[in-house]
Amino acid sequence: MWTLLRRPGFGLIWAAGLSSSVASWLLLTGLPIYVFGVTGSALTTSAVFLVELLCGITLGSFAGALADRLDRFWLMSCVAVLQAAVVIPLLGRPDHRLWIISLVAGAQAVLTQTFDSARNAALPRLVDPAQLIRANSVVALNSSVGRLVGGSLGGFAITRDGTRYLAVGAVLAFAITAALIATGRRAAHHATARPTTPDRTSSFLTAWRHGLTAMLRNRTVRVTIVSVALGGIAQGLFVVLFVVFVSRALHADGTLTGVLRGVQAIGGVAGGLIVGMLGARLSPRLLMSVGATTFALISLVIWNGPALTRQPEWYIGLFILVGAPGIAYASGAFAQIQQSVPDAELGRAFGVYYAIFNASQGLGMAAAGLLGDVLSVVLVLNVQALLYLTSGAVAHVGLRPVRRQRAAARQRATIGSRLSPGVEDTPQM
Repeated sequence: MWTLLRRPGFGLIWAAGLSSSVASWLLLTGLPIYVFGVTGSALTTSAVFLVELLCGITLGSFAGALADRLDRFWLMSCVAVLQAAVVIPLLGRPDHRLWIISLVAGAQAVLTQTFDSARNAALPRLVDPAQLIRANSVVALNSSVGRLVGGSLGGFAITRDGTRYLAVGAVLAFAITAALIATGRRAAHHATARPTTPDRTSSFLTAWRHGLTAMLRNRTVRVTIVSVALGGIAQGLFVVLFVVFVSRALHADGTLTGVLRGVQAIGGVAGGLIVGMLGARLSPRLLMSVGATTFALISLVIWNGPALTRQPEWYIGLFILVGAPGIAYASGAFAQIQQSVPDAELGRAFGVYYAIFNASQGLGMAAAGLLGDVLSVVLVLNVQALLYLTSGAVAHVGLRPVRRQRAAARQRATIGSRLSPGVEDTPQM
């Protein structure tokens, strides 16, 4: 993994992603706390999350199209600068001006999605194909480390001087991100023999529509997206009902809720390190199927655990464990798309990926709101675990034929073209 971080460009892009993740978690943690403190309304607080979700759903695929239209490194740098600029209104005291916070949250959601789409699309240019899974796992560490660092700092900063310290920290982190991306862009373009050539031959809307059509025609992407959508619904159920589970099933307060959400990031870091070390030994399909299945089985133990014990230590340990398979699944899903989509369309592929995930998560949240007070919370959360099982099964069964067909096609191409003995066709992992 350290060898990967020493590659020209990749280490700087990874560090930039980490800085961006810390800034994002500062805002994700601090803004809802601030809104609830000012209004005392759970409904108003949830509106902040709703604005973020709606912006991601409606504008996500357009954000991804920009990554195919523009130089991806330049785009990431510009996005980081815009993210810093968008936070500036929070340097004041926007008491009773919650629309400002909503606008900031919505803009950050779109900009973060644009940054992530461009970064994921740029990764295949920075590493060798055999290292792609390892690279995705290392990048996935950013979210877990960002949650640990940014989440803790966000809760601390918001208690000091309203949103002012929160904004200062976010602006500083985004500025560091932009500087690292600019430096990484020069290193990456110098190291690669295949410079990125964005497509500007057609209009933006035409390219966007073409990208969506191409995603629908790509069977591997369709199967991956279906698996991800099932996981998104499950995630939406969890986001809403997790707090209810801690209160009603574990008979605990908000302290344990915060601890359990935080320690999950520890497992995410461990999972990213494990996948990063194994790297090329694992296939994207295996990571997706095993990751989702393991996540589901641990979830079933958690949700049905109160029948045996309510000891907090037991659940803290389980929530640490459940963070690892989530990282494995995400790394596999990203690699599956990166290996199946042409470079010129990768930005739009990830734009569609994030838009559908956000939409399915919103569907899960709506279902949780409708069912949470009607049915047993444990029953609904068991359905959530079964959705993850189904997501793993879809990846395992649905992606197998595609893999075999591609292996056969490569074999036919190798025989037909009579390659020289020195040329080796690396099989898909």
